[in-house]
Amino acid sequence: MKYNLKEMSLMEKPREKLYQFGAESLADYELLAIILRTGSKELSVLDLSIKILKQIGSINALSNISMEELLNFKGIGKIKAIELLATIELSKRINDYSKMNHYIKSSKDAYDYLKSSLIHLEQEHFIAIYLSSNNKIINKKIISIGSSTKTIINPKDIIRWGIKLSAFGVLVSHNHPGGSSKPSQQDINFTLEFQKICDMVDLVFIDHIIIGKNNYFSFKEKSIFKD
Repeated sequence: MKYNLKEMSLMEKPREKLYQFGAESLADYELLAIILRTGSKELSVLDLSIKILKQIGSINALSNISMEELLNFKGIGKIKAIELLATIELSKRINDYSKMNHYIKSSKDAYDYLKSSLIHLEQEHFIAIYLSSNNKIINKKIISIGSSTKTIINPKDIIRWGIKLSAFGVLVSHNHPGGSSKPSQQDINFTLEFQKICDMVDLVFIDHIIIGKNNYFSFKEKSIFKD
C-alpha cells in the first residue's frame, strides 16, 4: 500500500497527528517522515521512511547509520542526510545528559545505562564511566573505537580522565559486535592488569562490563577480580 500525503485526510498526516495527539502517538516511520519532509518522485515520504526502516532492520539501527548508507536511498540527498544525522546525534546527547544524574550501584545498573548506546554498534567501543564516592555518575568517556573484533586500549587514557575528573572510581565497558558477551583472554588479561594500575593510583576499579546482544558479562559478578 502506498501513501500519498495529498490524498490523506488532515488528521492522518503525521504533523497534524503529532499536533493533535502528541509525538508518542506516531509510529516510527511517521516520526522519520516528519524529519525527512519529502520523498522522491517514485515514493512518498512515508513510503521512503518505511523503506529505510525495513532495509536497516529497526529504528534502533538508525543510531549507527552512516552518511554513505543514507545517500544510497533514492530521495535522500546530502542536506537530508546531514539533518537526519544531526537529529540522531542530538537525541544521543540528550539521552546521555538525562542519565548524568544516575547512580550505578550494581553491574546490572551499568548494563542498563550502557546497553542502548552500545548494543547496536558494529565496531568495538571501549567506554569508561567515572563515579563519585556515592556511586553517582560524574562523566562518561569513549576511550577507544576499534574494529568489529577488537579495540586497542591505553590504560593511561582511562587513568588520566579519572584524575582530571577527581573521580572516586571507574567502571569500564566495551561491546562485542558479534553478539557474545563471553570475555576473550585479552579481555581477562587487560582487566587484571588494569586493576593493578588502579590500585597504584588510588582509583577504585568498580567493574568491567562486556555487552553483547541482549546480554552482558560482569567481571565483578564472576569474581574474576577482587573488590
